[in-house]
Amino acid sequence: MGTIIEFKELPKNDYMLARLLVYCAKFNIVNQTYSVSKELADGLLACKPNRRSMKLEQIFNNVLDRYPDEVTIKDIDVMFNPDYMVDVLKILIAARKRKRYSVIWPGRLENEKLIYGEEGYPDYKVYKIEDYDITCVR
Repeated sequence: MGTIIEFKELPKNDYMLARLLVYCAKFNIVNQTYSVSKELADGLLACKPNRRSMKLEQIFNNVLDRYPDEVTIKDIDVMFNPDYMVDVLKILIAARKRKRYSVIWPGRLENEKLIYGEEGYPDYKVYKIEDYDITCVR
């Protein structure tokens, strides 16, 4: 399902792509990006610790709603807290169905996989791109 494209192959208007765009490198060409880490963390801190997993998607959507359509967000690291036990990519994709946005991936792209964190650490995650309805831009 998921695909990988080169940045130069990206249509001039990325809103033409129906899927979530995941930028896998820091591009200077990507216009204004918004950091969502503080707002996500504040929303999660307002919840009881045992409710944060259940509330993460709602909090993410509330934060995303504060930004204009076609926004590019970054700094989503708080979502990878291993205590939450959620599939971050599924949350990102579900939010894309509500609002057009793209995200700068806080990890790396290797061998058709998105990787977050370092092997051996509790927040380490590997996502096979083919399992998700996303377009990765490198």
